[in-house]
Amino acid sequence: MADFLVIGALALDRPVRLSGPLESGGRVLGKSLDGALAGRLGGGAANAGVALARAGHQVAVGGVVAADADGDACLALVRAAGLDTRHVIRRDGASRTTLILIEPGGERLVLGLDVEPVKPPTLPPPESDAAFDGLYVRAPYPGAEAWAAACQGPVVAHWPAGGFAGPCDVLVASMDDCDAATLADPFAAGRAQVGERLSWMVLTRGGHGVTAHDGRRILRATPRPTTVVDATGAGDCFAAGLLEALTAGADMQAALAHACAWGTVSVGLDASAPLDGSFPAFRPAAS
Repeated sequence: MADFLVIGALALDRPVRLSGPLESGGRVLGKSLDGALAGRLGGGAANAGVALARAGHQVAVGGVVAADADGDACLALVRAAGLDTRHVIRRDGASRTTLILIEPGGERLVLGLDVEPVKPPTLPPPESDAAFDGLYVRAPYPGAEAWAAACQGPVVAHWPAGGFAGPCDVLVASMDDCDAATLADPFAAGRAQVGERLSWMVLTRGGHGVTAHDGRRILRATPRPTTVVDATGAGDCFAAGLLEALTAGADMQAALAHACAWGTVSVGLDASAPLDGSFPAFRPAAS
């Protein structure tokens, strides 16, 4: 069992299942959770953190949650999932409303309603005795760099990571989020943001597979075919699986395969945070 920290958003996602694909000029029907636009646990920190906890690890989350009723409900769900919230800050103002529009094939569109820029407060610095075996930086909250520097194991971060400047061992990016310059030389683009410590830039493309770049080699892995129920949170579960395997001493090729397996579990669930998922801990292949 390892101790992990995940820095990122904690939220109530409000899923809406659509009767057909989203098309310009089209019309579709939607079915919300409980028929009342109810919320479910989501946000990158919750998605990744729950997967790690379901694999049997101790997981703390760091982030910012509004001090309102939605924030209270969100934190209650986070704690019920077994995650440590001592590093979560409450902020003034209202929680953001996020709709998850899910097409019949399981792909989703994330729609933030009435989003106003909110400058997040700085995370408190790590305590002198803080000791985490691995860290996933899902959102670049101010102060995340200090936690990355204090982490005694691998640091995995999400791209584009905004103002996060490292230190970081692995960046994970969806190809859909990358511009042409990044795709032309992913490893160089990653190092330009987070520094020379970066060892790998990992690009994901859903069910089409992933590639990992270290400036010399390109490694590839492909998830097994599966029925996609809801793709929400799959990238976070992939990153969590990657971190979990690397923390256990896996090489990148084995870590990619493990991460793909966790992503496959996620897309088969009707959920954002994978509360009902089964995520096996990494085990080295028998020699």
